[in-house]
Amino acid sequence: MRVRIGTLARVSVLLLLFALADAQTPTPAESKPTLGVAIDYIPETFSETLVRLETLGMEEVIVRLAELPTPEHWDALVQAAENSGLRWQLWLSNLPRADGWQVAPERYRMAGNPDGVYTIQIPDATRTLLAVSPRETPFLRLQTTLELSNGRAITAIGDTAESVLLLYPLRRNALPDLWDGWDAYRDTLLSLLQRRTPKTHFRGWIVQSDWDVLSLSAFPISPLAHAEWLAFLKTRYPDLTDLERAWDVSVKLERHEQAARLIPLWREGRGLPMLVALDGSVKPQELNSNRSRFWDDWQAFLLERWRGVLSGLRRALHTHTPNSEFLVLQTAPNPAELPTPEAFTDPQLPTGWLLPADQRDAWRTRLLIETQRRERIGVPLQTVLLEWAGDDTERASLFQTFARNMGIERIYWLVDAQRIPEAAWQALRQTDTLPDTPAFQPFPITMWGLTQIRQYRSGWWLPSEQSDLQPLLWGFEIHGFQRGAEIRALDAQGNLQITRQLELCLWVDEGEREITLRRFDRAPLTAFDLDGNPVQLDVRGDRVRLRIGTVPVRIRGFQSEPVCETSVEQWVARVDALLKRGNPTGQDAAVLKFNFDNALSVYRRTPMQGFGLVRTNWFEFERAYQSYRWIEAENARLHEFGTIRRDKAMSGGATLWLRTMMPIESVSATYNLALRETQTYTIWLAVRGAPTGTVEWQIVQPADTEAKPIAEGVALLSAERAVSRYADQCFWIPLGNAPLKSGDYQLRLRWKPDAQQPPHYAEWDVILVAPAGVQPKNVLPPIY
Repeated sequence: MRVRIGTLARVSVLLLLFALADAQTPTPAESKPTLGVAIDYIPETFSETLVRLETLGMEEVIVRLAELPTPEHWDALVQAAENSGLRWQLWLSNLPRADGWQVAPERYRMAGNPDGVYTIQIPDATRTLLAVSPRETPFLRLQTTLELSNGRAITAIGDTAESVLLLYPLRRNALPDLWDGWDAYRDTLLSLLQRRTPKTHFRGWIVQSDWDVLSLSAFPISPLAHAEWLAFLKTRYPDLTDLERAWDVSVKLERHEQAARLIPLWREGRGLPMLVALDGSVKPQELNSNRSRFWDDWQAFLLERWRGVLSGLRRALHTHTPNSEFLVLQTAPNPAELPTPEAFTDPQLPTGWLLPADQRDAWRTRLLIETQRRERIGVPLQTVLLEWAGDDTERASLFQTFARNMGIERIYWLVDAQRIPEAAWQALRQTDTLPDTPAFQPFPITMWGLTQIRQYRSGWWLPSEQSDLQPLLWGFEIHGFQRGAEIRALDAQGNLQITRQLELCLWVDEGEREITLRRFDRAPLTAFDLDGNPVQLDVRGDRVRLRIGTVPVRIRGFQSEPVCETSVEQWVARVDALLKRGNPTGQDAAVLKFNFDNALSVYRRTPMQGFGLVRTNWFEFERAYQSYRWIEAENARLHEFGTIRRDKAMSGGATLWLRTMMPIESVSATYNLALRETQTYTIWLAVRGAPTGTVEWQIVQPADTEAKPIAEGVALLSAERAVSRYADQCFWIPLGNAPLKSGDYQLRLRWKPDAQQPPHYAEWDVILVAPAGVQPKNVLPPIY
């Protein structure tokens, strides 16, 4: 039943009651792990396919419905499934989708050209809102709507090359249709269930969630969706003044209907900070996009409606199939995509994961991180569907075993029902083992570039965003972090004593080193590495000596944070070695040495306060003498990429990101480059994901950017050319060499995709311009 506008004020309360009722629905206990297949429903061959599955020894099958079958086909489907000896489930993968205006200016944007004539190509679009803005001082210069023929249009705007075109297309199937289309879909499904209800061996329902970054940025054109959005705003902001303040609009609104007509022209930090009405009925509203809560309200509206739809469908299906399960299947996030808001990754219902074959190289990392995240929130991942990617049986078997080790109880392979690999299936059955509950050892996600995901005897070593994991900045050679813990123990009188302690985790990149810590308490200490081996501690007064290696060592018992005496000794030796090289360019070595000596004297008097000062002044020495330039890619002076992608695991906490849905020839980024020494430099680029395409690079004088380049070249981006990688997803690739004198330059990088059809994807983290002998290794500037 549709929700009427007058009843929406009670929606949130009803949804809460429904969620509580659903949460109490018992789930059948698992007697043993499940290994099965998922197939597409093909009416003509469905019965024969089930017979073959039984012959192969399979016990369970998931039937994916690309569309709801006709009544006759529904009868045949249920009859064939019940006559087979297989347990079976139905996968509703064809939930209705709606047309909508796509607000993604980081993907649909064009640079101006001198002629002002543009060819616009947007697949699956019927119309587009076109906004023109100056490049340097963004504001809305022109707003118009274009009709597209087969996703294509040619328009003459007469603007200059100093402008940017932002396109907001009306795309087909832009987002899940939770309104008109949902009513028709649900009613058709229920009519099939009233005709014939699945019973024998029927296990349950799987509903596929199609929320992604783009669908969350779309605005449907359905009148019912508009009416519900209006009712949502009236419920959340009964007083229009509160709505104006929340959205930071510049002009007073007279009615809620005016606000409901507005859509934004910005998202993810790109576009124009404005709200506009497509029909022109409301004056464009200027605002501060950093303060406006428009996007928060829109996504809250979608989430509320989505949860209501799921709860209603679950209750309706349980009415006809009371003992069935209900699972929401989500596609694993694409590593090339912007992150989906956390609320849409967990719809508060039992959830499974679908791992597409085209992301197979990222399966292990994505599943590990998701399993750890779910362990932290207490909602384990129990079901995984893996898309079969060919006859690579050995690789499939290894990943199936890995998924079992992650505690996954139900594993299904999505296969072509007409070409099920019999030998491969038998091998997968033979190697299938009971699931185990994994143990995790988290480290700060900001340190992911300094280590890698791996397994120790104490558990999996994984990046985490836990707030209690604090990195220890002890220099480039010694890596570590600390976290606090409450220790509960009984004293001699039997009273409970709670003490706050710190645990340190330390390791080095290679080899083994002896270090000395200076502590400021006398609590007893213990140390073990992550393989469970005890580590000897030599404790003398306030000094603690131990050996650390590539296997992280955990030291427990500190009541306050210690400092690393070994790091201070190395910083002193490093400063002396740098002074012997002479004066750094543009700075006075005597001043640097004076500041360092003062910090060292403070450290000797009060080590806890002086440690940070010594570290800061040592780093100033390093910066003064370093012969290379470390440039964060997202700090481009001028670029044609889509947006900045925030990620704590990357250098600088962000990357320069592009994922466009429009045909492009190339995109460029320009950087200022100041060199101190005359020598031959190598240009390195850190890219994320699967590197593809080529990069053309040029170095020019900033004063005369139209002159012939001083140096230039072309480099192929491929994983085979990488010299190292970090965070299990980034590659360091050399672009070329250039003999350069000291001075100021501009570095231009232009990426050209090798694929002809969009979407095109590129993501850059760091550019390093370094002399021979300096090679990048991880997420930190290299040692030289």
